[in-house]
Amino acid sequence: MKKVSKIKKLLGLRIKELRGKKGYSQQKLAELVNIDQRNISNIECGNTFPSKCFMELALALDVELKDMFDFSHLELDIKQMRQTIKNELKNLTDDNIKIIYRLIKSMK
Repeated sequence: MKKVSKIKKLLGLRIKELRGKKGYSQQKLAELVNIDQRNISNIECGNTFPSKCFMELALALDVELKDMFDFSHLELDIKQMRQTIKNELKNLTDDNIKIIYRLIKSMK
């Protein structure tokens, strides 16, 4: 996949993720940004960049503009995620390990 296409795809996934966290439908987000719902769909599918509405999207999603590009977690597969978690656990304090343990137990 070309670099630009990959970035468009990841940005679209990130915007979709942020929209989901806010509980917005595509239609609701489109209304807040004052664009057509099809534009939101095209952005989330990675077909287009939100070039003219970056700021409006960030405001509607209540994030800083830079946070829209925080999609490194979307690039990892499960195996890579497991390895990253395993590596990071080595550096945690005992108190943080306890917090992680309680978090994992609460997910069951």
